[in-house]
Amino acid sequence: MRTPAPAQLLQVWERGSGPSAAACGLLLLGSSCDEHSGETLAALPLGRRDALLLQLRARLFGAEIGTVASCPQCAATVEATFRCDDLLLTSPGTDAAVFEHVSPTHGVHVRFRLPDSNDLLAVEQCGDVDEARQLLLERCVLATSDAAAGRDARGLAVSLQGEIAQAMAQADPQADLQLAFRCPDCGHDWQPQFDIARFLWQELHAWALRMLRDVDMLARAYHWSEDEILALSPRRRQAYLELCAP
Repeated sequence: MRTPAPAQLLQVWERGSGPSAAACGLLLLGSSCDEHSGETLAALPLGRRDALLLQLRARLFGAEIGTVASCPQCAATVEATFRCDDLLLTSPGTDAAVFEHVSPTHGVHVRFRLPDSNDLLAVEQCGDVDEARQLLLERCVLATSDAAAGRDARGLAVSLQGEIAQAMAQADPQADLQLAFRCPDCGHDWQPQFDIARFLWQELHAWALRMLRDVDMLARAYHWSEDEILALSPRRRQAYLELCAP
């Protein structure tokens, strides 16, 4: 993995102004993971993708993450600070391509793969959560011992579908990352999900707007081109901004 240059990051930000978080995550990884093709990145299990995005986040904006959340009990604002390394989980099972689950309740043997970015992009077209869940199972379930259902997840019992979803989550815990929050006002504990792809894209968006403002100010003051300004080191760029500030 390499750290993208400011000019390349702005190009990524411009291309991702409309796509979803899944598409934006692929754009970010495509700008930094030259060792992988776009097809390879899209086929990575979501946990592996998120681990790479956490590493990229540390390269771009530092290892420490600060975030805020609203307490669902009393609506108080809760601040939290953690490090990217704290969110990297050990999940050795993600090296496998195919996983198996034997239902203790239904006696059905299921073979499945882990969801990837291609699957997220596919379910974005679904009309509701239930439809998205069904499509995800249909794409990821490779075979079952239930002859009546075959590979059609819609033919499986609802409780068995829930077991499969739980087995997927256990096989790739990095893909379902939850933070531990406690409200200092009311003491309520809750675990909001942390979507690194969405979070990092929001940070990139804020950075891009600041960078464009800086480019505009320096271009007006020194008549430099955008490429010349972006080629400056962050420290030198900041020094020029301080010199031309009113």
